Amino acid sequence: MRLFFVIIFLTSSLSCSQSDDPKLFFDKGQYEKAYALWQPLANNGDLVAQNYIGIHYYLGLGIERNLGLANKWFKRAALGGFSDAQYNLGIMYENGEHIKQDFIIASMWFYVASKNGSSNAKKRIEGLLNDDKLFPNQYNHAKNLAKKYLNIEN
Repeated sequence: MRLFFVIIFLTSSLSCSQSDDPKLFFDKGQYEKAYALWQPLANNGDLVAQNYIGIHYYLGLGIERNLGLANKWFKRAALGGFSDAQYNLGIMYENGEHIKQDFIIASMWFYVASKNGSSNAKKRIEGLLNDDKLFPNQYNHAKNLAKKYLNIEN
């Protein structure tokens, strides 16, 4: 009998905590609910939440697509050191979405993201170099920019 109550308690407490998890709603495709839960976290400086708010705006998930706001939220999280946001910001610069296309700035963000553990960012840099969108001296300039403005080592 006691085991039954313990199981009921654990089940109810788990379901309560999951109901406030924005990633759970996002993964289920319930974007409006996820956005509503991410927003206060993002406003309070949560880097993961800021990146997800950026994704919502970038793709128009649960809200109207707005590349300007996507850029704003990606940049907040990127400057905070979140590699996924750094990668996403690099994509925006690479594609020239809402901002002037700039392969050097894109590679700067990809470089920073790769230094923070993003393997996708390393592949993006290789793609830019292999497709002659970025030359080695430009990539070196991008790395110097990253080191200078973002305090990145090596």
